[in-house]
Amino acid sequence: MAIEVGRHAWSLPQLTMREKAFVFLAADLCTANLGFALATHVQMAGANGVTAVDCIAAIRHLAPYVGYPTAAVALQRLVDPGATADTPRMAESRQLPAEVVDELTALNPDFAAFVAEQFRQRWSDDPELSQRERALSCLATDVLNQTLDESFALHVELAEAAGAGPGQINAVLLLVAEYGTAKAWRAYRTLARIRVRPD
Repeated sequence: MAIEVGRHAWSLPQLTMREKAFVFLAADLCTANLGFALATHVQMAGANGVTAVDCIAAIRHLAPYVGYPTAAVALQRLVDPGATADTPRMAESRQLPAEVVDELTALNPDFAAFVAEQFRQRWSDDPELSQRERALSCLATDVLNQTLDESFALHVELAEAAGAGPGQINAVLLLVAEYGTAKAWRAYRTLARIRVRPD
């Protein structure tokens, strides 16, 4: 069963092998599959040209969405304890859309500031992850965490702005369906509502 499901997921033509690798990493982190599943997906990613540095960058990017404790454990499993870490590069950062900041500020100003800073740090332009890879992997976290409200809508918007079309967005939902068909079903329903809403 696992081989059949894996073959199906890795053969989806709408996503690049890199995108699939990052979506699988997101799924492993969301479901706390930090042992065999994570190791297998990192190995498969490596076989398709995704470096360990790329995987580490993806985990760092996903930390606010999957939880820092989970990301820390995943990083411990990936990083050689004897290796020295590179100094992070300063990159051009993106800002959380103003309307999202306003909405969060109305809920709680401190939370809004925290989310805005995390977004600025995690959505910076750097060579390890494209904006499209970031957005598609975040969509996977939304499906599996069932954050199918503003977070899901924002990540759909960011994915589209980065060049992902309906085929790629639908493929992310299909890929993570192996982690819970009911969750994917709800995400497809939410996606349909987003697509038909008036501008």
